[in-house]
Amino acid sequence: MTSSRKVRFGVVGAGLWGSFHCKTLSAIEGAELAAVCDLDPARVADMQKQFGAGKTYTDYKQLLADPDIDAVTVATPDFAHGDIVLAAIQAGKHVMSEKPLATTLREVEAIAAAADKAGVKVMVDFHNRVNPAIVAAREAIAAGEIGTPLHASAKLSNTVFVPYDLLSWAGRSSALWFLGSHSLDALRFIMGAEVRRVQAMVRRGYLKSNGVDTADVHLSILEFDNGAIAQMENSWVLPRDMPGVVDFRMEFIGEKGAIQTDTAQNSAFSKYTGAGRRAHDLLGVTPAAGGRIGGFVMEAIARFIDSVADGAPLLADAQDGLRVTRVLTAIEEAAATGKIITLADGV
Repeated sequence: MTSSRKVRFGVVGAGLWGSFHCKTLSAIEGAELAAVCDLDPARVADMQKQFGAGKTYTDYKQLLADPDIDAVTVATPDFAHGDIVLAAIQAGKHVMSEKPLATTLREVEAIAAAADKAGVKVMVDFHNRVNPAIVAAREAIAAGEIGTPLHASAKLSNTVFVPYDLLSWAGRSSALWFLGSHSLDALRFIMGAEVRRVQAMVRRGYLKSNGVDTADVHLSILEFDNGAIAQMENSWVLPRDMPGVVDFRMEFIGEKGAIQTDTAQNSAFSKYTGAGRRAHDLLGVTPAAGGRIGGFVMEAIARFIDSVADGAPLLADAQDGLRVTRVLTAIEEAAATGKIITLADGV
């Protein structure tokens, strides 16, 4: 940080990811956690107690009206990003949103247009762009180490713990929106390419029969404008006894070689305490002493602070959010109709 004045941030959403936002903002010199907002007053109070937020709100509109707030981060459920992000832009605040930027094209197009007009910074937290394995894959492909990419795969799926226990709002989202936004952006980021055609199938019934009315799994075939084709799996029905809640693997086959990544089930740490093998995230959130942060999850949030405070490039902007939402809605259309969906100009 080079600015002498601390940038004052407000956080909207006081769940797990909101706590990551608060922790990062309270740790980095040059940033001030000025306010936190959530519909639940108890959660707001807990965030304030843990991280020392200056003010608390239960209405995001009141937070956005606060002249002391320079920038906002949004960590609400998937379906509740669009309105808050657009309102933040209209209030003249820089804003970072968790993925997806919005879950409808109407919302995300309005956000992208407003961002251009208002001249504020709008970032999507595609935190895998600072995931060490993903960055290494991008650099290897950019260096031509595997030649032209021919085909790829991305599996980013969760055990049933996520829709049943972690997310109270799972029925208002899906593995495609919750996970597919990350895996799709990782494919785009690694190959430096955009999707031009989509095919997809969806399976429903299992989760709904157990009280969560959402899709079990989306399987997608994506054709990129660099000629590569990729298959993408986003499931919410992996069994509970998997080593970890997340299974994230990618593979890229090129003319001269291949790249594989496994950032979740990598066996660097295994635990056996009566429930079978259990893994542990050693990359996303790592130990750090006071005044520092650890892991790519919070490093991505720190990149937003860098951009607002010092003018550093955004990790992913509103146009990235727009492109991802366009492809995800095309996947939903392809799955619903059985048609191959062509995206205009590869976006």
